[in-house]
Amino acid sequence: MAPKDNARIYIDGEPIDLKEQRLNGAQLRALVSPQPENLWLDIDGAQDHPVSPTEPVALTHDMRFFTDRPRTIYIDKTPYEVRTAVLTESQLRALPAPAVPDDHGIWKDIQDDLDDPIDAGELVSVVNGDRFFTKPLPKREIRVTINRRAVVLDGIRQTGASIKKSAVDQGVPIKADFLLARKNGPKFKPVGDDEQIRVRNDDEFRANDGDDNS
Repeated sequence: MAPKDNARIYIDGEPIDLKEQRLNGAQLRALVSPQPENLWLDIDGAQDHPVSPTEPVALTHDMRFFTDRPRTIYIDKTPYEVRTAVLTESQLRALPAPAVPDDHGIWKDIQDDLDDPIDAGELVSVVNGDRFFTKPLPKREIRVTINRRAVVLDGIRQTGASIKKSAVDQGVPIKADFLLARKNGPKFKPVGDDEQIRVRNDDEFRANDGDDNS
């Protein structure tokens, strides 16, 4: 626990206890080694704020910052150096050579807790030493509807193009160049041809030629 009068902040996930209540960006950078060129204040639910070297920051308990200093993460026990505090699932997949294949999932290894599956398109905060592992996704039939017609998809990981191809192969009267959208709450969210998504049983899709505004 931090002393009562101290402010405990986090830089790249590392806890730092400070007596000072206000530091500028340069002073914050000097708290970690190697010193980063860039520093961001993590703002929950909004875009992170870049902190310039001369900008004063009023420190509060549990305030979090991220930098662009090098950090090493591990995927299947192999180290990779990155210079960002946030990676997308696609960027994680692209780090190994060859890249992690589409029929494999990625999980974050969390000590003494359930490992965290990384969803398609998810933004993942990373700190030095984070570990990830991959393994084949289970192949199973997923039953969805496309334009109110039942369609069976092979596996939980799909793209917009693969979903439309399955629909065409199973007799749904659409074409490969139709626009695809998946129901998300009361609305339909577009799914691009190359966009990778994970489908679930009973997902509802709509495909049209772009002239259907219903």
